[in-house]
Amino acid sequence: MLQVIDLNFSYRKSKILTNISFELDCGRSVCLLGKNGVGKSTLFKCLLNIVKPTSGVIKIEGKELQHYSRSQLSKCISYIPQTQNGQTGFTVFEMVLLGTTSRLNHFQQPGKTEYDLAEAALVDLNIAHLKQKLFSEISGGEQQLVIIARSVAQQSKIIIMDEPCANLDYGNQIMVLEMIRTLSKKGYLIIQATHDPNHVLQYGDQVLILQEGKLLVQGAPKEVLTSQRLEEIYQVPVIVRELEMEQQRICLPKKRTIN
Repeated sequence: MLQVIDLNFSYRKSKILTNISFELDCGRSVCLLGKNGVGKSTLFKCLLNIVKPTSGVIKIEGKELQHYSRSQLSKCISYIPQTQNGQTGFTVFEMVLLGTTSRLNHFQQPGKTEYDLAEAALVDLNIAHLKQKLFSEISGGEQQLVIIARSVAQQSKIIIMDEPCANLDYGNQIMVLEMIRTLSKKGYLIIQATHDPNHVLQYGDQVLILQEGKLLVQGAPKEVLTSQRLEEIYQVPVIVRELEMEQQRICLPKKRTIN
């Protein structure tokens, strides 16, 4: 569904992305992992057609990104930023309804179809009970679910998320990650940037690791995220262990001896 072929991006004289290639299908939860400054945000901007690659091709459903109008692209792909600003006066329902604007012409008001899509998205995310609450007055985890619901109402099958758990407490992180997994099983392609290897190991179907602007490796998290590889990426001693009873792998920092 999503193809990236030999993608390169430079800003002035600085090379940001180099020969990035991968293919991702619907129904997958994909994590983008890497240190700060390796090009994750730039890759997202290229996928969203916010910036133009220096060279290379991006395709959605076999059609090159440059051949999509802005309206057409919004029906294929949506974006969830790390933080939400300036949303103090909106109710939860109004926030979700905003996701349907890509269906409307200029100056056209939402109608029954758009209201039904917003209602259905609230039900899908299990947050219909928050419908009339002010967005600014609900918890951070609930806010993130509302923004995800907005993307569902947008009806885009590809959802890009920039560190969706960055500002959440542990309970809200799990709530959001569980919902991301649920949506991927419903046929959405979810691509999220993260700094937490454990989120990848426990909730990712695939992982893409960026290092110095290059795609270091792509694959199943249990195969790709080894202790050695994570140490190379983050330059700290870690160990990846198997929890036999739970059939899960976790990443832990190695204890250092203090002299």
